[in-house]
Amino acid sequence: MPHHGAPLLNPFGSPMLSGPDSKEQPPVNFNAKRQSENRPIVAFISGIAEGVSDIWVEKLLKTCGDINSWRRVCSADGNPQGFGFCEFKSPNDAASAIRVLSSTDGRKEGGWSLPSIKPTQQKLMIQVDFSVKELIDECQEMTNPAASAKCATDDELVQSVEGIIRELEAAVIETSQTDETKDEGGAENDDGADNTNEHAAVNAESGDDDGEKVVSLELEEEWEKERARSKRHKRYILAAEEREQQTIAKQNERGDRIKWNAMRDLDEAEEKQHQRDDMSVMLSKWDDVQQAQMGEHSYYRDRQRWWRHRKAERAREMELDDADRRQQEREACASEKPASGTTERRDLIEALIKEIPSDPKALFEWPVKWEQVNDALIKSKIDPAVRKRLAEYLGGEGDDSSVSELSDYVVTHIREHKPPQELIDELEMVLVEEAPTFVARIWRFVVYESEAHARNVT
Repeated sequence: MPHHGAPLLNPFGSPMLSGPDSKEQPPVNFNAKRQSENRPIVAFISGIAEGVSDIWVEKLLKTCGDINSWRRVCSADGNPQGFGFCEFKSPNDAASAIRVLSSTDGRKEGGWSLPSIKPTQQKLMIQVDFSVKELIDECQEMTNPAASAKCATDDELVQSVEGIIRELEAAVIETSQTDETKDEGGAENDDGADNTNEHAAVNAESGDDDGEKVVSLELEEEWEKERARSKRHKRYILAAEEREQQTIAKQNERGDRIKWNAMRDLDEAEEKQHQRDDMSVMLSKWDDVQQAQMGEHSYYRDRQRWWRHRKAERAREMELDDADRRQQEREACASEKPASGTTERRDLIEALIKEIPSDPKALFEWPVKWEQVNDALIKSKIDPAVRKRLAEYLGGEGDDSSVSELSDYVVTHIREHKPPQELIDELEMVLVEEAPTFVARIWRFVVYESEAHARNVT
């Protein structure tokens, strides 16, 4: 499945946002580079005219680069269709074929049309999946210019293809004329013997070979899997970009709220300072005799009533203070009183945590007690932990649809007792280089919970 480094992010993404540019370049992973350059590429070939045998198609493909296999799709009755699947030996071979042969992004203006026994013609097309196209582009960028200089240029390859097309055109014309001659002579039963040697060889190879049909179906399935992975990759990138925008909007909103609160606090502080200044000025000019004569303040108008009101108010304040103090004392006593068996249980948990290895290789080899990993444990502890970790890695919320979808996939993987390395391979498209770390953390949690339930230290 999904990941890759862009603001994939992350949306359980990140895929996270790329950090600031660093002057230090990361070390080149030569093993990964070598694997990418040598990875076989499956391409979809279409636009093959009727009457063109597989030998001619394979000859055209081999002119542009090395191929592992060419399998043409056949109908239920064994008739070859106008399309098939080619497995190129490397991304560079696939890139060369796309540049030279394909009607889109090809070197020949207008593309190639293979000669046909029928007047209708189709353009030859070579298509690869979106993610495979990205891999081809990356390998082209990493190709050593000195090594590529040794290969035939695209112009030379185009000339070679033109020569093959001329040969094919002559063969098609000869076949058509031979068929007409046989039809006039009434030899309708011998039509199959009048085909070219190439066409007869193709019928012998693909018309009756059930094994090749099976391989063709396998290539079709691989193509569909590639397309599904590409769609998932695009979906996660779009979701990650959407989460990025939401995160920026939330950050801006939070910044505005902090600024507004700061301004409000500043206004309140200024207002209190003004009140203190006014009170200081008033008290500096206060005259008890004058205020008593004026009788405007309640203290001077009815002193006994003022004292009664003040005593009742003070009593309420003291009662509230006593209640707060008693509550604090109760909480302090409760926190200091250890529960029965807490120390022993804590020691067992700490011992179990130390026993579980931190190294991913040793951790993945740990025999998980799957009989303890039931639906109740998955629902109550493992699923929430997976969602929380994915939200941390991808920057989304716990109820985010993308986080939820990926979380369901991880939980299903655990429920089916599949190995952790398979999970890493599937999550690399989404979490990129963080996939091994994420899976190790989740796997350690699964191991701990299974052991804790088995040892009754939960």
